[in-house]
Amino acid sequence: MFAMMIMLAISSTMVEMMFAANFPVWRRNAHKYKWVNMVISITLSFVLGLAFGAQGLIVMGGAMISTAMSIPGYAFLHYNYDTNTAKRYKGGMISYHFNKWKQVLSDLFKIIYKILRIITAPIWITRAAIVKYNAFKNRKSAIA
Repeated sequence: MFAMMIMLAISSTMVEMMFAANFPVWRRNAHKYKWVNMVISITLSFVLGLAFGAQGLIVMGGAMISTAMSIPGYAFLHYNYDTNTAKRYKGGMISYHFNKWKQVLSDLFKIIYKILRIITAPIWITRAAIVKYNAFKNRKSAIA
């Protein structure tokens, strides 16, 4: 029974956060007013519980757990979409940090690649020379 409560709470919280990410009014009010968060979480858990045949204690336990889980979720959504800093970066803080670190990691991998290329230069230069020499030798023997 407890496992069913946890599964209902997790699914309810995921659905709630997906909707909240797409509807700014929902997201702002649920973050600002905790009673709105409670009403939305309990209602959504109840609806999901009815949809999948859960009853009574399972629905109520899942609703309470999902309400507790959604509080940090709304805080995260507020940070990502609604703060002044997030609005300044247009598209959210997470995408801003992702793009910034993507560029940093790309540059780091380029530097590492060039360093490894310099370190292994004797190996690949020798190999390229041998391949060209063998091609030249085979061409010369084919002509004769």
